[in-house]
Amino acid sequence: MLFEIKHSNHNYYATVVIDDVVCVPHFHTSYELLFVTNGKIAANVNGKEYILSAGECMIILPMQIHSYNTVDSSTVKISIFSNDYIADFYNETKDKELENPIADYDLTDIEILTKSNDRFKIKSVLYKYCSEYIKNGIKKADKTNNDLSTKTVIYIQNNFKNNISLKQMAKQFGYSYNYLSAYFKTQFGCSYTEYVNSFRLEEAVKMLKSTDKSITQIAFDSGFTSIRNFNDVFKKEYGTSPLLYKKQLMKQ
Repeated sequence: MLFEIKHSNHNYYATVVIDDVVCVPHFHTSYELLFVTNGKIAANVNGKEYILSAGECMIILPMQIHSYNTVDSSTVKISIFSNDYIADFYNETKDKELENPIADYDLTDIEILTKSNDRFKIKSVLYKYCSEYIKNGIKKADKTNNDLSTKTVIYIQNNFKNNISLKQMAKQFGYSYNYLSAYFKTQFGCSYTEYVNSFRLEEAVKMLKSTDKSITQIAFDSGFTSIRNFNDVFKKEYGTSPLLYKKQLMKQ
């Protein structure tokens, strides 16, 4: 799963390379400009499905709920940047949607975006693609179908480390438990528990990679209520136990 980027919104730019990208529906306040350099991926943005192959790129606007799945073995390069990094484009597309967020890209542009330290060159490339997306057309964003999705994603992103339940969420949002349970299956393609656990697993993997905390401490710090549940969920997702996963990391 692609980790949720959390930084200052002020003049921020970074890049990340991911093999076989997979992530559950989420959103953030930054832009994502995703380049498929190998293979094929399926991207879902605000409920719309897109298939991208090598040579194509897609932009994700701030606060758009999106997810990725690898169709074939894939590699993607993602530029992540704040609203004010391309202020003109932000002002032009605020509260709007793009008719077509996909374009072809030039390999030399990726070199600049991933290796250059010249922010003016980087911005010039970003604006080049922004221009292409604008030419494809923009329209007023239809938020009516995404209000509940946005509220649920915000709630889970902010509270997944706590012992939150679907009943609590249903009560807070004024929906029945059965309705919200069915909504998760329809909207996100998984159960509420599976969705929450995906955030917890991502947090756990980050701690396994970057801290010396015990497996038990990592389990509780990432929101799992028992070490047994953590081990079961982790093994189902990664095919090994958290302990063996940690040992493999130490050998690298």
